[in-house]
Amino acid sequence: MTTPNIFRYATKEISQDAFICWLVACASQATGDLQKCGLALVRMLFRAGASSGKSVPVLGSDGKPTSHDGPCDVEDVKEPDRQNSKIDVSFQAQVDGQMVTFVIEDKTGTRDHDDQLERYLESVRTDDQSEDLIKPVYFKTGYVFSNEREDVEEKGYCVLEAAEIKRFLARQPATRENEILRQYSENLGNLIRSRSRAQRKWDLDQDYVQWEFMLKLRARLNETARKWKRSIPKELTNVQDDDWLRDGLGRSQNRGGGSFTQYWFAQHLFWRLDSWKPLRLMIYLSSANMSVDEGDDLVQKFRGLFGEALQMEGLCAGDVRMRRGNESTLGSVDTAKFQGMNVDEFLDRVTRTHIRFLRLAARTKHSPGT
Repeated sequence: MTTPNIFRYATKEISQDAFICWLVACASQATGDLQKCGLALVRMLFRAGASSGKSVPVLGSDGKPTSHDGPCDVEDVKEPDRQNSKIDVSFQAQVDGQMVTFVIEDKTGTRDHDDQLERYLESVRTDDQSEDLIKPVYFKTGYVFSNEREDVEEKGYCVLEAAEIKRFLARQPATRENEILRQYSENLGNLIRSRSRAQRKWDLDQDYVQWEFMLKLRARLNETARKWKRSIPKELTNVQDDDWLRDGLGRSQNRGGGSFTQYWFAQHLFWRLDSWKPLRLMIYLSSANMSVDEGDDLVQKFRGLFGEALQMEGLCAGDVRMRRGNESTLGSVDTAKFQGMNVDEFLDRVTRTHIRFLRLAARTKHSPGT
């Protein structure tokens, strides 16, 4: 009879904190292969972010970026702390004779928030504990979004993802001998396979699959930008940008817990993909300095033109109720099984619809309130 995997039930970040602390502690408190595995983990954490054969990115004791060259030999690993200054896991170890403070931010399915990464580094930099180097690591077993990675790395952290951790454990003899390591590695494998299946099936209920889909759409729109950039209606480009509004990809959740991903391709126009609704082209009226009454006629015209562009490309519209508010749906595209096409064929059609719609809109005179 197979022993149940405890990590199937211990899914919270606090459980993963405990696993990291336990394996780090094994570097100094265990023997044999388990101790070797603990030391290897500390070395992997230190080398996070380094390309093969290249310098290791670290921070100096002043918190400024620098690099480390050397074999990265680890010794004298101190007892790890949990939630010291609210840092998930922190500890010190000698690496090539230098004292290194490790700052581990542990994530499963969420991401950093409330400037926590900066605060943790500041607390280490200004505490009474001395070190030669600081090594911040963003240890995440959930999907790492591309903008999340960029943001984390800008803050001085190196990212360790599930696949890297799984490969590390697969190389360790202790994983075959120790039940905790074996079960953690097995659970990681299950998580990775589950995400891969969802991505292969293009399960748009998953926020990371939405993200991959919208990355593809953004790439296509960027490749064809010269065909449509000049066709964006002037009514939507003649006011200053709001500070929070930028041309880019973003994601969020609604109050009901559903996720959505959207790509702003112009100042007041964006594509949105929801877990509970089809792909939609949206207009944000409040940031265009238009009231709902002033924008009604404009929106109706745009909706008609979007429907015309869809028909010209042979795409079926999605069923979305139009509502009044600071943002309105101009049109939607049915994403159910991509209308019999694979994802690349479908996105090619959507891109052509995008171009047709904007060209049609550029030929139509618009007057707010008429």
